[in-house]
Amino acid sequence: MSEWYENIESTLFTQIAYMLKNADNAPFPNLHCRATNEIVTPAQFPTLYLHEEQEETGQDLENQTVNAVNSTVYIRVWTNTTEYDCKEVLRAATKELKRFRYNVKNLPTAQLNNKIAFGEIMAFRVIGNGDTDIVK
Repeated sequence: MSEWYENIESTLFTQIAYMLKNADNAPFPNLHCRATNEIVTPAQFPTLYLHEEQEETGQDLENQTVNAVNSTVYIRVWTNTTEYDCKEVLRAATKELKRFRYNVKNLPTAQLNNKIAFGEIMAFRVIGNGDTDIVK
């Protein structure tokens, strides 16, 4: 049986990918979303990569269960068009993270290198066992 905190990354990935590319009137229907950091050939653009890391917090006196985690989410985006397009995807991803009550550490920025625009955001929050907006 899995622990409550093991599905946070997949829940976020599923929801963000759906809202950005599959929902009615999705802003980026051609977005390639990945939760693994693997090389894909040929390269697909635009691409969004989501990764989540956790550390335990909020221990009880017995320290027998995980009551809460500090969740940090990294979203990276690559486009083969412009920095503006890259930031547009990141802005939309930021809105989705805010919907899950994440605090965004760095706002969307992008840079162009060898005709590829790259940008990333990082967001964090504490998630407790039973937070119904993420933990199902």
